[in-house]
Amino acid sequence: MFTYKGGATVKQGFYFDARNWRFEMIEAASGTLPGDGAGTYVRVPTLAMFLVAPIMGALFVVFLPFVGFALLGEWAWKSITGMSKAPSGSEQAPRA
Repeated sequence: MFTYKGGATVKQGFYFDARNWRFEMIEAASGTLPGDGAGTYVRVPTLAMFLVAPIMGALFVVFLPFVGFALLGEWAWKSITGMSKAPSGSEQAPRA
């Protein structure tokens, strides 16, 4: 596999941005990867995308409820312990 920097001109295909965990798709015969050279992209073969995409979708469906329960638990914990209130130094004085 070859790595490319953001802003590089590449041929058609799928590219994975390791820093942001995103896939970019170049649809034309050639195109430019987003970014200014700071990001690193890896070209992913099309066949691998056909195998990985359903697995990623299934993992999303399986773990989404757990994410919801975790957020609900965090909200409940902060409500019970009073941590959801703003710190005393950040309160604004009432307007006259």
